[in-house]
Amino acid sequence: MADNHLGCGAMPRQAAGFTIVELMIVVAVVSVLALVALPVYLDYAVRSKVSEALVFMAEAKTSVSDAYYSNNVMPTNNTDAGLRDPNNYDTYDYIRKLEVFGVGGADSHVTQDGTIVATLKLPGTTSDSKKLMLEPVPGDGEVGWICRPHPAEGMKSNRIPGDCRN
Repeated sequence: MADNHLGCGAMPRQAAGFTIVELMIVVAVVSVLALVALPVYLDYAVRSKVSEALVFMAEAKTSVSDAYYSNNVMPTNNTDAGLRDPNNYDTYDYIRKLEVFGVGGADSHVTQDGTIVATLKLPGTTSDSKKLMLEPVPGDGEVGWICRPHPAEGMKSNRIPGDCRN
């Protein structure tokens, strides 16, 4: 049997544990990981909120397309497209406004009648009040769409959901 007795003159074993240096190294490593992960998470959080605007834009795409098929001309405002007033979207969490524009209208960056512009509501982020555009591309029998950030007031492409990065 092993003798666990300390003999005469034997030194007691030191208590096992972490030194302050080891703890500081762990804190430094965790801090670096957090610094790398935080911006990625913030971009993800903004992209998920922008997805709400894309849902409303999809609804507007259907209305604009229907108006085009019915009248053979692209609508140039929300009323012609059968949509509610642009300012009535502010009651939702992440969208301030949804507007249909025509060439020569209030938005000089619109190059196609029936363009849908959503103004985002993301307070506390650099994407607040930024805009996304859906431009119609009328074709034979169907309307295609190009999704992109607004040229003057758009957001960074890393904050736009993948299905809207052209």
